[in-house]
Amino acid sequence: MTGDGFTAAVRGRARTVYGSALGLARDGALAGLVANTGLIGLSGAMMSTSGSLFLAEEIGVGPMLIGLFFLGRGVLGVLSGLAFGALSDRIGNRRILLALCTLLSAVGTFAYVVVRDYYLLFAFGAVFFALGSACFPQLLAYTREFAENRSLDATFFNSLLRALTSLAWVVGPPIGFLLIDSQGFGVMYLAVTMMYVLAGVLCLRLLPNGPAPTAVQPAVVGSPFAGLGRSSWTMLVATVLLLAVNSVYQIDIALFVTEQLAYGTSFTGLLLGLTSALEIPVMMYLGARAERIGKRRLVTYAAGCATLFFGALPLAESRLALLALQVLNAFFMAVVLTIPVTILQEAMPDRVGVASSLFTGAFQVGVMLGGATAGAVIAWTGYGRVFWVCALLAALATSLLMLGRGPASDGARLP
Repeated sequence: MTGDGFTAAVRGRARTVYGSALGLARDGALAGLVANTGLIGLSGAMMSTSGSLFLAEEIGVGPMLIGLFFLGRGVLGVLSGLAFGALSDRIGNRRILLALCTLLSAVGTFAYVVVRDYYLLFAFGAVFFALGSACFPQLLAYTREFAENRSLDATFFNSLLRALTSLAWVVGPPIGFLLIDSQGFGVMYLAVTMMYVLAGVLCLRLLPNGPAPTAVQPAVVGSPFAGLGRSSWTMLVATVLLLAVNSVYQIDIALFVTEQLAYGTSFTGLLLGLTSALEIPVMMYLGARAERIGKRRLVTYAAGCATLFFGALPLAESRLALLALQVLNAFFMAVVLTIPVTILQEAMPDRVGVASSLFTGAFQVGVMLGGATAGAVIAWTGYGRVFWVCALLAALATSLLMLGRGPASDGARLP
C-alpha cells in the first residue's frame, strides 16, 4: 500500500470510529439506559445503607427484628428475581418488566415514608421492595441485549454501566445521610420514591423493546437451574463465597480499624472510598480486555487476589499497609461484580434473564451468608482473625474455579 493509500485508510477508519461514537452519543435509547442505570444505582445505595438506622430509630425495633426484616426481604428478592427472569425470557419484552419492577420499588419505598409499624412496613415496604429488586437482574439482561443489538462488546458495555453503579454507591450514601440529617427520613425516602418513578418513566419513554424470543425453550418454564453444567455451577458457588467474604469485610472493617487498630472512623471511610474509587477504572480496563485475557481466568485471578488480601489483612497494622492492600481488594471486587454475570449469560444464551437473576441471587445469598458468618465467627475469633476465615473461603472459591474448568458443556464456549 502506498503512503497516500495508507493515510486514506487511516482517515477512513478514524471517520468510522468517530461516526460510531457520535451515533452512540446521539442514541436516545443509550442515554435512557445510562440514566436508568444511574437512577436505580443511586436509589438502591440510599435505601440499602439507611434501612437499619431507619428501623432502629423510627420504628424502634432491636437487632433481632432488624435482621429478620432484611433476611425476609433478601429471600423474597432472590425468589422474585428468578421468577421475573424466567418470565422475561419467555415473553422477551424486558423493557415492560424493568419498568414494572422500578414502580414496585417505588411503592415499597413510599411505604417507608408513611408507615411506622414494623409489621405493616414488612408487608408493604419489604415485600414490594423485594419484588422490585428484580429490576437489577432485568437491567443486566436488558443491557446485554442492548449491546448485542448495537454490535457492542457486551462485556465492556456491562462493565461500563456497572462502573456507573459503583459511582452511584460512592455518592449515594453521603447524599442520603445528608438528607436524613437535614430533612429527616421521610424526605429522603420520598426523594428515592421519585427517582424510582422517574426510572420507570424513562424505561417506557426512551428504551426500545428487545427482540422477541424465537421459541419458548422447555428450560425457560422449568427450574432456573435446569441445564447448568459443571462450569456454571462452580462459577455460581465461587461467586457466592467471594461475595460472602466481601460482606464480612464490609461488616467488620470499621470495627477492626477502630477497635483493634485504634484508628479513627474517618480512616475507615477513606479505606472504603479508596476501594470504590479504584474499582471504577479497573472495571472499565478489564471489561475492555476480558476477551483477550479470558473471563474465567480473570475471575480465578480475582479469587486468588481475595485470598492474598484477606490473608494479609490481619497482619497489616499501619495506615500505609491497609491503603496499599486496597489495590488487591479493588481488583477482586471489580472482577466479581462484572465478569461472572457475563459468563453465565454466555452459558445460557436462550435464558439471559434467568442467568442475570442467578447472578444477583448469588449476590444476595452471599450477603446473607456473610452476615451470618460475621456474627458467628467474630465472637469466636475477634475482629482481625475473622479475615483468615475469609481467606480460607476465598481459597476454596479459587480451587472451585480451577477445578470447574472443563469442556464447553454449558451451551457456550468457555472463556
